[in-house]
Amino acid sequence: MSQAASQPPVQRAFFHPGGFAKLDAKPLSDAQRLRWLIGMFARMELRSLTSKLTAISFPLGAFAGAAVIALLTRIPQLMEMLGDDRRVFVTDKAMPILFGMNLLTAFLQTTIWVAPVIASDVQSGALLLYFSRPLRRRDYLLARLLAATLVTWAELASAAVLLVLVQMASFGIALDGGTTLGGLLFWTLLALGEVLVSLFVAAAISAVALGCSSLARSANGAPLLFVGVLLGSVPLALVLGNIGGGGPLWQAFNLTQGLNAVHGLLMALLSPQPLTDGLVTKAVVGTLLWTGLAAGSWQLLVRLLRNPPMGKGRA
Repeated sequence: MSQAASQPPVQRAFFHPGGFAKLDAKPLSDAQRLRWLIGMFARMELRSLTSKLTAISFPLGAFAGAAVIALLTRIPQLMEMLGDDRRVFVTDKAMPILFGMNLLTAFLQTTIWVAPVIASDVQSGALLLYFSRPLRRRDYLLARLLAATLVTWAELASAAVLLVLVQMASFGIALDGGTTLGGLLFWTLLALGEVLVSLFVAAAISAVALGCSSLARSANGAPLLFVGVLLGSVPLALVLGNIGGGGPLWQAFNLTQGLNAVHGLLMALLSPQPLTDGLVTKAVVGTLLWTGLAAGSWQLLVRLLRNPPMGKGRA
């Protein structure tokens, strides 16, 4: 028997718009169909050249940080300036700067590629095509949310973990004269924390962006609404601060500061420096605000898809 004949036949999957999928003429299960939907929506999000360039910008920040660290480790005078505070440099300088850069890029990508998708499906009539097949509306909604979350999370987390690995290789495992086991625990917690914070950020901003899409019902209006929510939170925080007498509680109503505080709290817990006043309050309030916005956005999406407008265009 030949080698080709002994190998099992390759299974071919056929995925049609609307979620109707077959695997070698056999219907896919609900879980398989959901995975295919997530993959299709993720590929759609990354299809254009602009989205690819945006995705590339995430690791570029990590490479820039790696170049700075390489410079530090090769110039003795600069290393002397750090002294025994390399852990402080990692937690209070390197990782927060990278997170701030990547957060702005994530907002940009979410504005351009996530916010308009459901409104675009409504306008183009694609919902009519999707729901004309045996596709549950819950699966469509989950696939849209998970595709946006996974793409953004992979970009945020991969850049952060890359910088963690570069710093570990440059500064050594045992930081500040500590033990190897303690240093390894520090780097592991740092990488794990970055992954978890990136997941929360990706899920929250993706859900809110999709919620704006359900409210705007316009592919052009949804990104403007999402940007309006982000920018509108800045004067809102200022007004509430003036009324309430200032303080970290009101500063967290600036949605960008809220996410920065969540990441800042993680870094502060791993840093030998004492916690900044008000950081815990800002992080807790920021987490609650974004969680509430995400939950409200999900309810808006569920309500929209109970009786979805099918649009007048052609899919």
